[in-house]
Amino acid sequence: MKKEKVTIKDIAKYADVSIATVSRYINKTRQLNEETAGRIQAAIEHFNYIPNDNARALRSRNERIIGIIFSDISNSFFAKIFKIAEEILFEKKIFVLLCNSNENGDKEREYLYRLLQKRVDAIIIAPTGQNQELLKSISKTTPVIIFDRNQEGIFADQLYANDYASSYQLASYIVEHGHKQIAYAIGVPNSSAAKHRYEGFLEAMKEHRIPPSSYHILYGQDEVTCRKEYHELLLQDQITAVIITSPKKLDWFLMERNQLYLRGFRSSISFAGYGTQNEFDISEIPLTGLLQKEEVYATKLAKMILDRLEKPNGKIKNVELKLTFRKGNSVAVCKKTEPSI
Repeated sequence: MKKEKVTIKDIAKYADVSIATVSRYINKTRQLNEETAGRIQAAIEHFNYIPNDNARALRSRNERIIGIIFSDISNSFFAKIFKIAEEILFEKKIFVLLCNSNENGDKEREYLYRLLQKRVDAIIIAPTGQNQELLKSISKTTPVIIFDRNQEGIFADQLYANDYASSYQLASYIVEHGHKQIAYAIGVPNSSAAKHRYEGFLEAMKEHRIPPSSYHILYGQDEVTCRKEYHELLLQDQITAVIITSPKKLDWFLMERNQLYLRGFRSSISFAGYGTQNEFDISEIPLTGLLQKEEVYATKLAKMILDRLEKPNGKIKNVELKLTFRKGNSVAVCKKTEPSI
């Protein structure tokens, strides 16, 4: 059921100010004192009020505009998915506004408000996990599609991977090759995909009786920190295998490994992870890992938005993609023996 539309009059009444004062605050035509501005902002957040710029009314009947908020557009995974999906949607006269939250919850929230102000017909989002209540509210009045990161309690279509099962499979494969000293490059904080992959890894460690003292967590998120962690990891001789949980981080690992190789250093550490076709192609050793096919994600995502725009009140869909497990040569049988007691 659609919510009753909130007007500027409701905001003014709740904040105990005039309609003109609310208008000045929203349009930033006059500086208000801090106390008044605070009351108006509190009213706006209370009602989840979005000013109407009449954008939807200015469009032709056959024209649609949707907003896409991706968490990191520098990640080739998101970039290629956007490119493919945008081309499909453009052919259907559905135009896309692309936003990059950069894993920043405040930035994501601002983009959500701006897209709603533009009266977009739908929103696709790879959420940071920091604006759940706002997304729940938005999904009641505007079609929302959650991408890559499964979210509970939101009335929205969702498209994501089998993160828990795939991570469990990968970690088990490494242990079964004799590796007991394992490094794990953890994903983005607050990301449900990272959370489920980590849970799958921990379950595999538990089932194979690998104690926490035997595995090492790499927490770096930016390129400089990650490459420093990888550099130190490649030079040591205790950890025998590493699992890398995103294509971007896997790129950085391969770059650091290649830099050491060019300097004459040969690392025997086994490695595996989540990658797109790009990572599988650039690794000089056939890569063991989980292949994320961008074209599959993109076409399913485009179809999901087309279906939702055609049937706004249709049944909500939750689609879990099973990632392709590829066995390469980057995970070798561990020949390192346990130290004698």
